[in-house]
Amino acid sequence: MAKVNKIVIVRLQGGLGNQMFQYAFAVLLAKKNGTGVFLDKNFFSLREKKVGFTPRNFELNIFGNKYLEATHSQLLSFYNLSFLDKIKKKLRLNYPKIYNESVFGFNQSALNIKAPVYLNGYFQSSKYFIGYEELIKHLFLFPINELDILNKELLTTIKNANTISVHIRRGDYAEDKVTQQFHGCCSIEYYQKAIAVLMNRYSDFTLVFFSDDVNWVKEQFENLPYPKLFINNNSAENSWKDMLLMSSCTHNIIANSSFSWWAAWLNENTEKTVIAPKKWFEAKELDTKTILPEEWIQF
Repeated sequence: MAKVNKIVIVRLQGGLGNQMFQYAFAVLLAKKNGTGVFLDKNFFSLREKKVGFTPRNFELNIFGNKYLEATHSQLLSFYNLSFLDKIKKKLRLNYPKIYNESVFGFNQSALNIKAPVYLNGYFQSSKYFIGYEELIKHLFLFPINELDILNKELLTTIKNANTISVHIRRGDYAEDKVTQQFHGCCSIEYYQKAIAVLMNRYSDFTLVFFSDDVNWVKEQFENLPYPKLFINNNSAENSWKDMLLMSSCTHNIIANSSFSWWAAWLNENTEKTVIAPKKWFEAKELDTKTILPEEWIQF
């Protein structure tokens, strides 16, 4: 077990997309410090559904990385500094510190944090990954061999055609008032405009819709004059299969969701077009300019 003075601990929270951002940033920081990453998974013990809060599960295990979980004593060492560490803090030497992300998005100074550190934040910015793209992609390799027959067939269909993934997230975004006020749902007009942009660029394509409310999506988009697929067979612990399928499409239209952000970012098509909502949160106080890669189309 690594000593506390040589570790990076990250507090995981949220769904799969959020966990990927948090883990990726922790791995980058650990690499820069020449140390290892330990996970604080206490968030996932919270099981009571409340307004503004949806219980989540640890989902990173589908990528098959070796994850080390922080012990209780390791966590305590950051909150209850030893006498020696208090002296180090007073002398401005390196000591076990807690880093609470103070601003949303990219913070250059965060990449210079010295271990030992406990990370608490979301770290949602494409800028953190510049120069480390291959490292991050290697962290998130999908276990294709674990796909069921239906998803294997869908994957083959998607890869053998000019396909555009369209992710429409509703669920807690639409049903929970607090979540709705914070995140907001992308409008029908956003998706119509995005599809129109790609229609002018490409021909002979299939729209592949992914949503947690596929019946609503069918009502809204079934009359579009293009070939369409509506994917509704992956949920809960199988949601990663949707991310894999999205990332395998030729192009991506994403929602204001870290889930489809990762699907588009992991898309290996060098000629891909990604369209993303400029307004990432309904909450206006958050600076979201660094979430999206500059080459993605935003409106």
